[in-house]
Amino acid sequence: MTTAQTEKQKSETQKPENKTAERLTLTPKVHATIKRFIDERKTLFELVKALGSPLNVLFPELVGENVDKFQKAFNEAGVIGKVFFAHKCNQSDSLVRRLAVENAFLDVSSTQELRHALGAGFESARIEATGPKNVEFLGLAIQQGIIIAVDSLFELETIVKLKSSLKHQKPTRLLLRLSGFEATHSKFLNKGSRFGIPIKEIEKAFDILEKNRKSLDFLGFSFHLDTVSVLERAVAMENCMELFDEALARDFEPRVINIGGGYKVNYLENEDEWNRYTSALKEAVLGTRPSMTWHGNAFGMSSDKGKLKGNFNSYSYFDTQTGGSFLNELLSQRFPNLGDATAKSIMQGNMIELWIEPGRSLVDQTGITVARVNSVRMSSRGEPIVCLNMKRQDISFLDQEIFVDPIIIEKDATNEPKLEDEANGELIGVYFAGNLCLESDLVYRHMTYISKLPNPGDLVVFVNSAGYFMDFSASTSIMQPVAKKVAVMERNGAFTWMLDENYVPYWECLP
Repeated sequence: MTTAQTEKQKSETQKPENKTAERLTLTPKVHATIKRFIDERKTLFELVKALGSPLNVLFPELVGENVDKFQKAFNEAGVIGKVFFAHKCNQSDSLVRRLAVENAFLDVSSTQELRHALGAGFESARIEATGPKNVEFLGLAIQQGIIIAVDSLFELETIVKLKSSLKHQKPTRLLLRLSGFEATHSKFLNKGSRFGIPIKEIEKAFDILEKNRKSLDFLGFSFHLDTVSVLERAVAMENCMELFDEALARDFEPRVINIGGGYKVNYLENEDEWNRYTSALKEAVLGTRPSMTWHGNAFGMSSDKGKLKGNFNSYSYFDTQTGGSFLNELLSQRFPNLGDATAKSIMQGNMIELWIEPGRSLVDQTGITVARVNSVRMSSRGEPIVCLNMKRQDISFLDQEIFVDPIIIEKDATNEPKLEDEANGELIGVYFAGNLCLESDLVYRHMTYISKLPNPGDLVVFVNSAGYFMDFSASTSIMQPVAKKVAVMERNGAFTWMLDENYVPYWECLP
C-alpha cells in the first residue's frame, strides 16, 4: 500500500480531531418574543421556503423597548435628551417606520437615507444629517430644514453658498462636529480622525457663523468617536463644554451637545462562556492547544517565544455595561477643568440638551438572519464544514468576526445522530461556510461547538443581527440577491408577518 493510500484510509476512518469535552460554547442572548418565534418553527420554515435563503427577519415592535431604556437613563439623570437612531446600521423599512411613532429621532448619512426617513414618516425637525456630505445631500437637507452636523470648514462654507444659490431664507440649524480633543489631566491618547473640525480651528468656524448669523442657527457641538472608552468620551465632552463659554462670549446661544454613538450591546447569556472561549483562542495561538480557527487565524494576536503579542481584535460580545447603563456612567463623569463637576450637573445647570446617536443598541434584539443548510462535508484536514446557502457578507460588519453561536433548527426533529461523537454526547467543532467559490468565504472563521451535525434543509439562525450585521456588508456576489426582509409581529400568542417594505405601524388597521 502506498503512503498516499495509507493517509487516505486514515483520513476516512478516523474521527474528527476537533471534538472536545470542554463546553466551548457561546450561547446567544435571545429576546423572549424571538425565542417563541424560533420555537414555533413552522412559520420560519415557510418563510425561507417562500422567500429564499438567507432571510432577514425583523421584529419592529420590539424597538420601542430600547428607546425607552435610553429615555429612562435621561430621566434618572435629570437631563433633557434626544435619541437619534443611526440609520446606517440597518436599511429596514419596518424599523424606521416603527421608530417614527416612538420617542425617537433619526440620524441620516446620505441623500438616500434622508429620502427614506421622510418617506417613513419622520418630519424634518426630527432628522439630523451627519457624516461627510456631498452637494446633493446638503442641498436637500437645507431645503427640507434638516439639522446638519457640519463635518468640516469646507462643508460649512458650502452650506453658506448653497443657501444663497437656493435662495433659502429660513435659518439652517446646525451643529459643529469637532475632533482632535486633548487633556492634560488624564492619560489620553489623541488617535486623530479624518472626520470633524479640529478643535484648534474652532475660531475659523465661529468667524463663518458670525458672518452669517441671519441664515445659520448654531445649536451647539457634536462629536462621534470610534471607541467605547468612557475616558475618551469624557475628555471630548469636557472639551466641547469648555467651548460653550467662548461661544456665549461671541453672542451665540449654543444649547446642544451631541456625543454620538458607541453604546455597547450584550450578545451572550454567559460571561464565563465568553471568558473560556477567548482564553482558549489565546492558548491556541500560543500553541498549548489545537487551533480553533480556520487556517490558524489569530484575530490580531501572535506568539513570540511563548508570550502572547498583539491584541484580540474583536468586539466584546459579553458586556454588562450596555445602552442606558453605559450612558449613566458617562453622565456621572467629573470634569477637572470645569470645577470637577459631573456632566449631568453641568447640563442641568446650563439647560444643555444631550443628543445621542446609538445604532446597534437601538436595534438590539430586533432581528435575526436565517440560512438553509446546503450540505455537511469534511475539509481536507478532516474538519466538519456546515455549508450554508449564504455568504459571509450576509452576516458581517466589515471584516469583523461574530463570536455568537447560531441556533440550529432541524427540519425533521426525528433525525438520529450519525457520528459516534454525537452518540457519546460530546461536542463537535465545526466551521460554518458560505456559498462563494472562495476559500475565504467562511461565515465564521472560528470553530463553533455543537452537539449534533445538521442535515441539508435544516435552518441556521443568527440571532441579534439587526445592528450592522445583516445590512452593512451585504453584496450581490455570484448574482445572488441581497437577503429579503420580513417584519414579524405577535398578537395573542400567534405570529403574523408581511414583507418589510409593506409594514406600517398601524398594520392592524389595514383592510
